[in-house]
Amino acid sequence: MTFKMTGESRTITVYNFRADTCEFIGKGDALIPAFTGLPACCTSEKPPETRDGFIPVYDTENGCWAITEDHRGEVVYDTETGHEREITEPGQYPAGTTPVVPENPWQKWDGKTWVDDADAARNALTEAAKNNKNRLLKQANTAVATLQDSVDLEMATDDEKTHLIAWKKYRVLLSRIQPEDAPDIEWPPLPV
Repeated sequence: MTFKMTGESRTITVYNFRADTCEFIGKGDALIPAFTGLPACCTSEKPPETRDGFIPVYDTENGCWAITEDHRGEVVYDTETGHEREITEPGQYPAGTTPVVPENPWQKWDGKTWVDDADAARNALTEAAKNNKNRLLKQANTAVATLQDSVDLEMATDDEKTHLIAWKKYRVLLSRIQPEDAPDIEWPPLPV
């Protein structure tokens, strides 16, 4: 039933919608004084029934309900970067996104699915190997510096002298690692 103003006060059932998204949020009774209209953000038109994944949204321009997709809370992936983001607004999936999860950071979207990009994979593995090498070299440099101090100051125990040689050998082996060889790198074991 379409709302009509009258000269009598009355209580009618109204269907409320959010001011920002216009989505249905509930129904209730409203007292409509004589010669006044409906309160803001409501209608006397009953919203349509929907199924999971859809919500009724009021079209304020046309004065009717429409059914809209609702993916809020779902995670989608940017088809350019592969970065995830959570859906926070009703409607279709945002342009340039997909709910399909990439298997690894070097996959690219081909319009239908994620596919491996050989160059991106090589770059990612090389970068990871560089980071690992730098981390291990920093660890080795710290160990060598401390042990070398004890030797230089003639305070080293025999055990410390042995450890110094082991860490220096480890550092030499580590410096020979070529990150571009990733993933086929045999990392030297840490001295014990």
